[in-house]
Amino acid sequence: MKKLYILSLALFTSAASFAQFVYEPFNFTGVAATATNGWTTHGGTTGQITTTSGSLSYTGLLASTGNRVSIVAGNNEDINKATTSAITGAAYYSTIIRVQNTTSLHLNSAAGDYFFSATSVASATTTAFQGRLYIRQGSAANTVNLGVLNNSGGTAAPTFAATDYPVNTSLFIVIKYDIASNTASLWVNPVPGAAEPAATVTNATGTTAAPTNINGLVIRQGGNATNGTGNVELDEMRIGTTWAQVTPQATASLTDNAIAGLKVYPNPVSGNNFYISSDATAVKSVAVYDVLGKQVINTKVENEAAINVSNLNAGVYIVKITEEGKTATRKLVIK
Repeated sequence: MKKLYILSLALFTSAASFAQFVYEPFNFTGVAATATNGWTTHGGTTGQITTTSGSLSYTGLLASTGNRVSIVAGNNEDINKATTSAITGAAYYSTIIRVQNTTSLHLNSAAGDYFFSATSVASATTTAFQGRLYIRQGSAANTVNLGVLNNSGGTAAPTFAATDYPVNTSLFIVIKYDIASNTASLWVNPVPGAAEPAATVTNATGTTAAPTNINGLVIRQGGNATNGTGNVELDEMRIGTTWAQVTPQATASLTDNAIAGLKVYPNPVSGNNFYISSDATAVKSVAVYDVLGKQVINTKVENEAAINVSNLNAGVYIVKITEEGKTATRKLVIK
């Protein structure tokens, strides 16, 4: 099933600098770890992590509509998805989670267990996990604590945020793993689109040497029905090299009236072409960007000339039109 993505000017303005690493809205049904979906099982029983209909959302965050995945108390499949290129320096990654209940979670007095991380080795045999997101029961009933651990080794122990977060509530999670300092930072419910704030907590207790780069994301199930990672839904995963790439805001609007009489049609596009017209007959420069900010079309056209989109997938795109020194942007839907 194809999903239509809600795009904003915030996405467009970052398009020129966006490095495409991973954006995972779980735009598929069934088992997650398949070659088509890009996820690989590296531990446990293959096929346990599957999609559930309906997407998680968080206020202000650019999001999709469609599916989410779940980890289940007692299950043990662990999966990873490789980035399209290696990340050096620092990796930022984010996800929306919803903890369904406190079943099988470690007690509040324990160190908990982790269920989401980055990895320096995205493969079927990886054992390297950096910037791990930990979970345990909160101090109050039907709540959880979240923490972060930088790496393995030594007397490594996660650092937990002091807040008790209620179950059945969507939480927006951002983690930064800094390779140079071998440090992990955690933010819980930061404001999408805002500047990077001080971290909720940081951790550098793991003594295993930092890797040279980060190459993927990991979803992990603890495999213990009594003291494990519990029942958690995850969605909207992103990884990149900047805060802005993983916290895109959904509320910015598109430039409307910079070009007189501008029309982009048909919209939605159900065939192979769309057209652009305006009051002027001047040649127009046209750039089209996908949901990850990647430029997929760059061309110049006469007024009302056809622009071919037959090689593009169904979804929502941003079109940037420049004419006689004026620029406008439009949302374009391809069916």
